[in-house]
Parts: sequence; structure tokens; C-alpha cells
Amino acid sequence: MSAAADMLEVDAFLQTLDQTPPNAVTACRGWTTHELIAHLASGADAFAAQVEAHLEGRTVPEFGAWDVREPPYRAMDDAVLRRRLQAGERRMTAAFEAMLAADPQVAVPEVGWGLPVAELVTHMRQEFAIHRWDLVGDDELGLELLGRQYLTEHSVRLLGDSLLGGLRQDPAPNEPLRVRIRCASLADLVVRVGEGTGALTMEPQDESAHVVETDPAARLLLLWGRRPTDAGRVRSSLAPEQLARLQTVLTGY
Repeated sequence: MSAAADMLEVDAFLQTLDQTPPNAVTACRGWTTHELIAHLASGADAFAAQVEAHLEGRTVPEFGAWDVREPPYRAMDDAVLRRRLQAGERRMTAAFEAMLAADPQVAVPEVGWGLPVAELVTHMRQEFAIHRWDLVGDDELGLELLGRQYLTEHSVRLLGDSLLGGLRQDPAPNEPLRVRIRCASLADLVVRVGEGTGALTMEPQDESAHVVETDPAARLLLLWGRRPTDAGRVRSSLAPEQLARLQTVLTGY
């Protein structure tokens, strides 16, 4: 078992963040490290505020859109913002744990878009894993973190509309496209596109010729609109126009 096998995604993110300057340009388009921290800190605070209000019987505040929630955090001094992220993450985690201790299956319509709280926990673990890669790119720890299959399954199960945001730029929206993104010994991630809509599913491997082969960590990056630094980790049997369409529709965020 590797040293990273039991490491939480947030701890790995914070370790990397300690060595990353605030003005470093990340793999998130338009964002430096400071903006990326603001995104995570504002989200952690918003989740914590929602759960705490629910537990205390108060009106649950709205989660808020990014463009409303994040600017005050971006305006913070960077050292203050980093402390705010750590405090917010601890507060959020404690709130989630309190809800799950009472009911592991709990879901509240006003909290986190009505998703089960267990899914919200997984979602934030995924955010820290993906955004760590945005800071540092490919490395051995990232291979371990991003290769955790439950993160990919969470994305496929719940985030299809967001991760297929590039459908608006699909160059051939009326032509059906089905692509399997394959990892050895795992179920295929199947991307279906056509008539302006799309869907993500996990399905057993078959003999399809329309396959992109990769490793589990690189597959999650592709799903989130990223590309591993090492091009050899992703191998395609698609025609160029099919590969371009796949890359267009998988935009991530």
C-alpha cells in the first residue's frame, strides 16, 4: 500500500498549496492560485452555513452562484484567505459529520441542491483532488488521488449536465456520437452525444471500436476537461473529428 493510500484529498491539497504562490497561474482558465482558493473557501463556508442552519432549525441560506459568492473572498489578503479555507473546511466537515451521524442517508432539499449529504462529502473530496492537479499537474500523489474510482462514479452519477457544458459548442450537434473511455479491468465510461444533449454512464466493456484508452486518474481529468501532461497516458482510436467533439463537449469546470 502506498503512503498516499489513506491520505485525504484535502490534506494533499493543503500540502501542495503551502508551496504554491498566490499569483501562480493554474490549469483553471483565468484563475491564479488565489482565485482557486477563493472558490474552495467560499464553497466550504456555504455548505457549512447551510448545514448549521438546518441543524439549528433556522432558515437555510442559499448556496449562491459563483459570481456572487466568490468576489468577497478574492478581495481578501492571501494569507487571510488561506486561513479561511482551512477553517471553512474544518467547519464544513464537522457539519457534514453531524448530519451523517444522525442519518447516513440524509438529504435535505435546501442543502446542497438536495443531494444526499454523503454525495456532498464525495463532491468536495473530488474538488480538492481535481484542483490540486490544477496547481501542480501530473505527479505520483495525484495519480493515487485522481485514480480513486468513487470520484469518477460520483461525477458520472451526478454531474453530467455540468461536465457536458461544451454541448453548446458541439460542431455537429445533430450527429450521434458514442465514445467509450476505457481503463483496464474497470467498467467503461460511455459518453453519448446527439441532438444537442448528452449523457454519461458506466457500462461493462464491449468490442466497440470507438475507444479512448487511459488510466483511472487520466480518465477523471478528461471527464473534467483537463489533459494529463504526459500525452502517452491517453490513446485514441477515434477519427480526428470525433476526438475533437469529445474534447469540446467535456469542458469540466
